Amino acid sequence: MARLRVEPAGLSLKVADGETVLAAARRAGLAWRSQCGGFAQCRTCFFTTDQPEAFAPPGPLEAGALALLAPTLAGAGGVARLACQAVGLGDATVRKVGVRGGG
Repeated sequence: MARLRVEPAGLSLKVADGETVLAAARRAGLAWRSQCGGFAQCRTCFFTTDQPEAFAPPGPLEAGALALLAPTLAGAGGVARLACQAVGLGDATVRKVGVRGGG
């Protein structure tokens, strides 16, 4: 199980083996913006991290979506991933503005 620190909200998130970040966030009751339902189409669920090795490599669907997103994120720092596709492998800190705790 991977443990993610979600900044700037200061939230902790446990990601089960084989689970995507978005699925873990939903399971934990976090508000994490996504419009397409997890199909890598809207790209609104993206996050950045300085620890890309803590996630499984992007598959073709995610890689294509990230290529479209790249110009928007130029200079943002870190590596972008889609929460609906990224599977956690280890502990990391991710940055996603707007994530809120449940309740």
